[in-house]
Amino acid sequence: MLDVLTGAAISSLLVAISMPGYVYGGFVFIALVPLFFALERKGPVFSALVSFLYFFLFTFINFNYLIPVLTNGFPELFGRFSSTTGFFVYILFCILEALPFLLFGFLYGLWGNKIRYRFLEPLFFASLYVVTEFIRGIGDLGFTGGRLSDALYNFKGLLQILPYVGTFGLTFLIVVVNYESYKILRKNKYNIHIVLSIVCCLFLLNGILEYNLPETIGEKPVVLAQTDLAQRVKYEYDSLQIVKYINDEFSQTPDYLTVFPEAVFPSTDIRNTDAEQQLLAMFRNRTFIVGYPTIENNKGFNSLHIYKNGNYTDRYDKTKLFPFVEMLPYKGIFGKLDFLKGAAYFDKGELKTFQIDGYGRVGLQICFESYFSNVSRELSKNSDYLIVSTNDGWYNSTIALTQHFTQSVFRAVETRRDVLQVSNTGISGLCDAYGNITVLPDGTQWRVLYVAPKSEVTFYAKYGDYLVIVSLIIIIISGITAKKRKTIFE
Repeated sequence: MLDVLTGAAISSLLVAISMPGYVYGGFVFIALVPLFFALERKGPVFSALVSFLYFFLFTFINFNYLIPVLTNGFPELFGRFSSTTGFFVYILFCILEALPFLLFGFLYGLWGNKIRYRFLEPLFFASLYVVTEFIRGIGDLGFTGGRLSDALYNFKGLLQILPYVGTFGLTFLIVVVNYESYKILRKNKYNIHIVLSIVCCLFLLNGILEYNLPETIGEKPVVLAQTDLAQRVKYEYDSLQIVKYINDEFSQTPDYLTVFPEAVFPSTDIRNTDAEQQLLAMFRNRTFIVGYPTIENNKGFNSLHIYKNGNYTDRYDKTKLFPFVEMLPYKGIFGKLDFLKGAAYFDKGELKTFQIDGYGRVGLQICFESYFSNVSRELSKNSDYLIVSTNDGWYNSTIALTQHFTQSVFRAVETRRDVLQVSNTGISGLCDAYGNITVLPDGTQWRVLYVAPKSEVTFYAKYGDYLVIVSLIIIIISGITAKKRKTIFE
């Protein structure tokens, strides 16, 4: 029993230190091996519990930067709950993230040791992991952070499969390599050199593919304006104070398209106010995009507003709202957790793109939305590049900032669109269509970066996560052809 729990815990730790911002992404190619040993010849119920523990521990370790937000940031700023309550909310988050892995472990224990055909074994386990991750990402509680594929954000060679299979393709590959490594070590524990050879071959392949990537040169200059205003300061300033700050820091920037972060004005709709008029006067010769809430017709939206040459032109309203903070999911179940809301609950907007003179069509995303490939896929069909405007001021952790920014890397390569990301406290920068990254240096509040508009629609953008359907088919075939099904409590 102790060995089983230890195996699950070791895998949790190895996957966690593979994630962006931690130690090294390459560890992900061996990270699941202890888990496979822990699940060996276990019944479905026990396997389900072990798999749940694996992902619970991983979530707890990987997203530990949420603990200060929930125990200090939110309680101090909004005063709706205590630090102790915030910690228990974090435990609830870890539980909700791990729940789909009950299914992974159950089916692993039910059929895993009975797969009839050897070639199906790695495909079955990889498919099972993909489907589990898909389930974790759907619904009002859906979240995609912490996928195995996140570990490979800077493996630019391997990233080039994303326009065809998305991040689930990377996840599939990672699980197959882990499973085959487990089988090699299970046969002879001294075969570690074979496992290392396999991993080294992947590194070599990545290097070859990366070396042959085309160079990209941006054409359109965009000013990324990172405001660097802490959350408490933003909420304490009134709108005119924020405008004065913007004038002091950004009024001398070049007259190119200028992008500000989400929620520059965190709780005020500044339309038809003195604050708006001062902004228009400040940037009257350019197009700029700035975040603040929209309040109209008894509805509220988290919005990005577009201004051109002294006039208001349009806005984008966020479509993927952050659970509990921006909307209350499944009120019948979680109704009593409405104290977690931020400044206010918002209504969902609709996806749309915008024509900007001299820049082509642009797709806008706000914060949390960059975690969801379906948002970028849809926008890429009618846009030349993408912009992510976010508010990461809640985090003092560079790990949190890195993990959010890396989502733009995946979205860029999946869609073959340059992705600009601007945040109020970093990280802000450009991810090009091949995974190359340019970020604002530390201590820099603005920089001109150049985007290269593109029009091709990738295979993945057209057909989406079809790999989930393929994985379901593989699971069904594996189950139907299994030699013998275990009883549930075996």
